[in-house]
Amino acid sequence: MRYNRLLVVRLLRLYWILLLLVGEIGLYYGHAYDEAGVAPVHVALIADPQIVDHYSYDQTGALLRVVEFFTDIYIRKSYNVLQTIRQPEAIVFLGDMLDGGREWGDDQWLEEYERYKSIFRNRSPHTVPVYDMAGNHDIGIGNTVVKTALERYHKYVGPTNQVVNLGGHYLILLDSLTLESDTPAVSAASRQLVERLANETAEKPRLLFSHVPLWRPDGTNCGPLRQSPGGSLLNRRGYQFRDQLFQNTTSYLLRSIQPTAIFSGDDHDTCTITHPVPSKNGIRRAVEYTIGAFGWASGVPIASYGLLTLYPEMGLPAAHVVQNCYLPYQLGIYKVYAVSFVLSLLIVAAYCYRGSRSWHPMACKPSDDDLASEVSEGYGRLRLSPSPSPRAEGLPLPLPASMPGKWQLNRAGFMLRVLLAMKSIVVVALPTYVACLVYFYIV
Repeated sequence: MRYNRLLVVRLLRLYWILLLLVGEIGLYYGHAYDEAGVAPVHVALIADPQIVDHYSYDQTGALLRVVEFFTDIYIRKSYNVLQTIRQPEAIVFLGDMLDGGREWGDDQWLEEYERYKSIFRNRSPHTVPVYDMAGNHDIGIGNTVVKTALERYHKYVGPTNQVVNLGGHYLILLDSLTLESDTPAVSAASRQLVERLANETAEKPRLLFSHVPLWRPDGTNCGPLRQSPGGSLLNRRGYQFRDQLFQNTTSYLLRSIQPTAIFSGDDHDTCTITHPVPSKNGIRRAVEYTIGAFGWASGVPIASYGLLTLYPEMGLPAAHVVQNCYLPYQLGIYKVYAVSFVLSLLIVAAYCYRGSRSWHPMACKPSDDDLASEVSEGYGRLRLSPSPSPRAEGLPLPLPASMPGKWQLNRAGFMLRVLLAMKSIVVVALPTYVACLVYFYIV
């Protein structure tokens, strides 16, 4: 029994090592390879990382630190693998860096921003440009834009409006948050960019980027990739958020910029629809791709990001391809760990239970005639002599094969065996888990 128990412990150790390597490293690389297309990926589109802070769940102290650790390490691993496997030529963040960015004072914001930069470390800063857009969690939206937060964003992050010439396309990174402000000093830069584009001839296809999705009729279906129930993007408004831009803003942007495609975030889930774009040659269609959130605490089951492939004009019109790529299902990984722990405990308990039982005969005083009958049945035919019985001479009586008794469990021994066996598994599994986490801090 002892050797069987040791074998079980060793097998469970090996199981946990393989499980943790797959769950903490293998799945991240596997998802990146599985999503690879036939063409090289040029631009990674990351929406709403919105790293967890005090404003996310109104948590403080140790509980907040635990939540921050597990959400941060998931994003860190995913971003690390994205850069290693995909090797994008550029990366665009569609806004909402920090969950409570607009609420923080400068000192707290700088501390959280350093944490953000440590998570999203650019592995090739000299060759892979990163373009940041502001989100409503960063600066607010419309008439509720926080002026100090906007100025701080300009100072430490960069401009909120940019035009990038990349891959035979113009990427129009538009600050649609300030565009909808009624304060001229706030909306001036965004409005000037739109007016400039409206007065210029588009020499290359224009791809419009907006943190908030454009307006669409109620109930417009988002396509099969959407995970949220209902299948459409809502049009709600609340404190410092808006699900969609206003209808007149949307018409203004489509008419002025004449985009070939639109990319947005904010919703945390995927959505693909088409917009009518009025042009000199009539109405044409432009697809809007809303990119899912890059984090597992964002309210949708599976996090995701977008991959944009740009084809410059080479004898054929410039074109683009968009892929939606999913990250590992983190809650599913934790569920597998929980089930595996329970099964490991049950298997260990079953083997330890068998080794912790012993047979205890029942105490009784049988008569000589009963003894003779029991001995006869237990040991075969015996010739009983008329000599004095063993009981009369004070000798010990032989135990018959059918002596009644019961199995008894040594509870203390059972618990000790279980604890020692589980300890032997944990001392291997826990360092393996830590090593998997450390791996993404050193590669």
